[in-house]
Amino acid sequence: MPTTITINERTKERLSDYKFGDLTFDDVINMLMNKVSIEDISAEHIKEHYRRLADFKGISKEEFKSRLKKTTINGS
Repeated sequence: MPTTITINERTKERLSDYKFGDLTFDDVINMLMNKVSIEDISAEHIKEHYRRLADFKGISKEEFKSRLKKTTINGS
């Protein structure tokens, strides 16, 4: 069943560059997705997750409990 997705005009222009013959946008998108494995994409997401995790500055358990208690009492 056909559906509509929102993309930027520039993205549509770039996708159009890949169209030839009687290919549809669906054909082009599937062709491009077939060139890159989901595992490669997932690996990039995981790398980004670990990069952000390395920069994460947590708080102590006591501070967390204190903030939670204040939030619960104040209702915000």
